[in-house]
Amino acid sequence: MRTGVVIGKVWATKRLAELPSGALLQVRLDGTKGEEVVALDTLGCGEGERVLICQGDMVARWFEQQIPVVDTLVVGVVDGA
Repeated sequence: MRTGVVIGKVWATKRLAELPSGALLQVRLDGTKGEEVVALDTLGCGEGERVLICQGDMVARWFEQQIPVVDTLVVGVVDGA
């Protein structure tokens, strides 16, 4: 898991039907030189919030019966550390 700050939303007017409902957020990762990722957010996070994300194999486990179409998922909001 990694942490980062939401810096914006990614708008996609055309999306795969397999993509679960949720927003696509642009997240600047902590501890990097400005590395950014796009993450699926089903929690309703907003710009400026520090979030906890999972990537790769951990995300695939969240999708019970389908092949995952995302590799980065927001799994929580960080209130303090």
